Amino acid sequence: MEETVVEVRESRFKRFTVKYGRNILIALLAIIIGYGHTQYVNILFENDLNFSMLSDLEREMSFRSEQGFYYSYYKTIVEEEPYVAAITRIMYDKHVEYPNEVNAFNRFNIIPEVILGSVYRYLYPYLNGTVSCTTVFRGDDIPSVESCNGLGVPMIFYVQSVFILAGVTLGALFIFGTTLSNSILGGLVTVAQYLANHADCTRVALAPALRENYAQPALLLQMWLLTAQLRGGEQALLGMQVSIFLINCVCLLFWQFTQFIFFTQIFIFFVMEQLRIIDLKTFCIFLHSHFCGLHMAILLLQGNDMLKTSIYTSFFIVVSIYCLFFSNMRIAVETRLDLILESFLVVMRIAIVMIMSICLKTEIREFLLIFEDAHIWEILWAKISDYQSFHTKLYTCSEAFDFLPLETWGHLWDSTLVPIAFVCVVNVTFKWIVDAYTCVHKKDKVLKKKKKAKDSDSSDDDSGIENTMPEHKEDKIDEQEKEKEDNEDNKQIEVKKDDTDNAEEIKNKPKTTDKKNKTDLCVKEKEKPPRDELLEFLMNLKIDAGIFYNVSQMVAFMIMAVMIMRLKLLFVPHMCLVASLVVTFEMEKFKRWPRAGATLRSLFFTVLFAMIAWKAYTNVQGQMKNLGEFSDLQLEELLQWISQTPAAPVFAGPVPVTSAVLLSARRPIVNHPHYENKEARARTYAVYKTYGKFSPLELYVELSRLKVTHLIVDRDYCYGSGMSDNCTFESIWDREAPAAAGEPRLCHLLLTSRVDHFYSVFRNHKYSVFKIHDFSVRYMPRSFDT
Repeated sequence: MEETVVEVRESRFKRFTVKYGRNILIALLAIIIGYGHTQYVNILFENDLNFSMLSDLEREMSFRSEQGFYYSYYKTIVEEEPYVAAITRIMYDKHVEYPNEVNAFNRFNIIPEVILGSVYRYLYPYLNGTVSCTTVFRGDDIPSVESCNGLGVPMIFYVQSVFILAGVTLGALFIFGTTLSNSILGGLVTVAQYLANHADCTRVALAPALRENYAQPALLLQMWLLTAQLRGGEQALLGMQVSIFLINCVCLLFWQFTQFIFFTQIFIFFVMEQLRIIDLKTFCIFLHSHFCGLHMAILLLQGNDMLKTSIYTSFFIVVSIYCLFFSNMRIAVETRLDLILESFLVVMRIAIVMIMSICLKTEIREFLLIFEDAHIWEILWAKISDYQSFHTKLYTCSEAFDFLPLETWGHLWDSTLVPIAFVCVVNVTFKWIVDAYTCVHKKDKVLKKKKKAKDSDSSDDDSGIENTMPEHKEDKIDEQEKEKEDNEDNKQIEVKKDDTDNAEEIKNKPKTTDKKNKTDLCVKEKEKPPRDELLEFLMNLKIDAGIFYNVSQMVAFMIMAVMIMRLKLLFVPHMCLVASLVVTFEMEKFKRWPRAGATLRSLFFTVLFAMIAWKAYTNVQGQMKNLGEFSDLQLEELLQWISQTPAAPVFAGPVPVTSAVLLSARRPIVNHPHYENKEARARTYAVYKTYGKFSPLELYVELSRLKVTHLIVDRDYCYGSGMSDNCTFESIWDREAPAAAGEPRLCHLLLTSRVDHFYSVFRNHKYSVFKIHDFSVRYMPRSFDT
């Protein structure tokens, strides 16, 4: 008795040591990988811009378009005194859409900048001592500048914080890959594939201030917790619910596109519930996490209109109504006719839920008169039809919003990512099918043996010979196996007499013996007549919900990336995760190798991982050889001139330039690059008439309505430098306003001749600034009597 107790305790201690030792090793590897990636993207960023030798103005200019727009709010938090005044200025911002007052918390996803700015203000007394400044000579004809480095510099602190999050992203990918594949080697494969396809996985080294760089670590953590939740049973579901809904809220706060990701997520879970891969309770707990996260995000964003009227919100409401009132309307599948009818109803339910969601979104939008995301649906419609408009052309003419090019597929194939991910999906699907078929075949054999034994017993009884034989051999073998499987339970009962707490822990521990796992794969035979073979197959089809979700999420991301190339940063990292299944620890479950080929299997995986590691190494070396240096003297001249003007002027122009004016010159602007608002799109449309074939008076009326005092004209925008023929503003406006196609370009008139109401006050090789004369002011010449 005492020896048994000692053996059980030693076994428990060994399991505890192995479990926590493995977790500690995974955590250490994740920290090392994350730190290495932080340093790596820092080097790439420095090599691309020579950032450490730039002045503060040049660093701000390197944040083009929406980057500079978002960074301007970080600058406001850092520089405005006191802190309450900074928050007030953001909540009542008159600089971004002059003269309108805008609540930036409500309209823009600037929570990351507010958090980083607040942390910087708190840590500044400790960081100020790290600043060191040097004078940088830029040439004989260019004045020298002062360049300061150290975490005490606001821009350096901001950039380094983003790079730390990039390290967290890769560390989270490693943990996710390890969990999905049940193998540390699988996590390393995910990291190697990520590095081998680094340019297609992230843009953090080229554009640090983009929203996805903040949201991606939280999204990966959320999907990792969902995978663990799907595999962990009821106890894990309840334990992770609070964590998941808090992360859901963070994702929605950090990136406006998160709502579309969560829409695909709810849709996948709804399909899983319809296919009975997960039960209704698991699905409802998942919906509850989204319910809490969505409401908290709307509250913290102070009622963000785009989130309230999103397809994510509408789909969530419709699916929740289904779960509350209609989830029990399912058919118990007993015959093949039931199966056909239930399959038809599953398709119908999915279609009805989608149609109802679209109708609900439309009704909410019409009732609230909110059309914030209309341009997104117009872009999608333009992708699949010949529809074109001014706003869709602005997006689709950008490379980031074009279709995923074949060149990218070629890179992913060369790095072995596409073939490995495809093989993993095929192998996992094949494993599920083979296991179900094996269970059905095994049951058929058992039933035939039982029938044969029963017929034999009946014939013996009819012959008059007394049957002294024991029960048939199959039942005897089953009883012996059952006794062996119950040995551990018997040991636990003995331990309970001496150590109640330890025994309770053993009793609740799930059995993990190989025989138990094999018997659990098949549904236990019930005392019912034999069912249809197809029904038996489907009943024994055991699908891993965690793997099914991640494969489905990868497919959803692939569709999104094919439509909009920029979203490949979601698709490619998730394909790296699925590729981790190629080296899963449970070879017998996911690989169909002969048992005698263990050496060949090991050699295969060694060569495979060496090839992936070599691809990663060569890609890293190639990226680090890319050297560049930022310089934009024309924009620098423009911003320095604007900074010397009085604070009264209000500027309009191309959105990349106006965001720089807002950030560096701190002057009010009327249009900006954040396009998720109907009013903002209308303002940009009015200002960009400068590059169409309109009359000067028509443009003057539009700018006067917006209270513009200075108009910035970009020569590249006017003459289409670096643009394809279909994407020049001349061609865009010819399609938008065909009636004026024969007229001269307005920007050309402004740049080459004197135009009423537009007076040139600044000009260099790229930019020209025109002061708008107020038409209400009349100048009366003096008259003399003769």
